[in-house]
Amino acid sequence: MARIPILQEDDPALSEDSRAFLAESGRARGKIMNLYRVLANRPEAGRAFSELVRTVYRSGSTLAPKDAELAYLTATVVNDCYY
Repeated sequence: MARIPILQEDDPALSEDSRAFLAESGRARGKIMNLYRVLANRPEAGRAFSELVRTVYRSGSTLAPKDAELAYLTATVVNDCYY
C-alpha cells in the first residue's frame, strides 16, 4: 500500500488544483504516470518538478529525445534507482 495517496482524476473529493494538475500532466505526456498522481497531493510541488524536468531534459537540450532518455535510464541504473 502506498504511503502517499495515488490520486485519481475521477475522484469527486479531489481539489480543483489537484484535478487541474493531473489534467496538465495528462495533456503534456499523453497519459498520467503514478509519479504525477502522487505529486498531485501538492500541485505546486508537482508543477515545480515538471518545470525542472522540462528544463533539464527537454528545453534547449542538444540531445535528441531518444538520447536524453538513454542518458536518464543509464543514470537510473548506475544509481540503483529502479522505478
